[in-house]
Amino acid sequence: MIKAVIIDDERNSRDIIALMLEKYCPEVKVAATASDCAAGIAQIREHRPELVFLDLEMPDGTGFDVLTGTQQEVAFEAVFVTAFEKKFLHVIRCSEVELILKPIDKESLLQAVTLVKTRIANNSSKQRYEVLLENFNNVQHASWKLLIYDTNGEERTIFLPAVECFEAQQDNCLFRLDSGVEVQAERPFRYYADLFSTLQFYQVNNTQMVQLANISQVDPHLGKVMLKSGIVLDITERRRKDLLNRMQR
Repeated sequence: MIKAVIIDDERNSRDIIALMLEKYCPEVKVAATASDCAAGIAQIREHRPELVFLDLEMPDGTGFDVLTGTQQEVAFEAVFVTAFEKKFLHVIRCSEVELILKPIDKESLLQAVTLVKTRIANNSSKQRYEVLLENFNNVQHASWKLLIYDTNGEERTIFLPAVECFEAQQDNCLFRLDSGVEVQAERPFRYYADLFSTLQFYQVNNTQMVQLANISQVDPHLGKVMLKSGIVLDITERRRKDLLNRMQR
């Protein structure tokens, strides 16, 4: 049995999560609920749950505040629950911490609980929460860290400024670092392309994306992008002008 705590400022949301867990995830036992950060921290300290469902924004703080106030005392797995994905999308997705969007559906809940059960059973590292909070407290997105699971299922932490480019490799994504190291993530290229689309990265073709700071030259005639490391990538015709304009800003 997995002991859980639900922290959400909306009573309806707390009730829905509890009812859905009872119906679809009987192996999860809700020990307590809370309507704000302070009460949530108190419930976590009292019940010492293995799993916490966390609203992102509450009247007295955020779910990140709850993590900050408890992670050194109680090593639980967290699932963020929110109606506002975009506001905290990057900081959560870069850490591989689970996120469910409201209104909650059965499939999303089951997927999150199944993953969390595996992490609890394997006594997985809590490094992703360190990455999450470090990124959350760092307003400079360009210096964030990215936690990935490689194709062997191992956690790897990558410093974003060290990423030269990344590309699709069958169903996975290959990261090329400025040290010459290559890391293959188990997630697909599209996941990271969407994640980095608003950061300082640019998709040069259908399967490759580069960090703008690592571009040394764009040849609009040959349709090539040269990186400082010497890597040469193809760029599609429709993207050449856009990339040149972006680099001149």
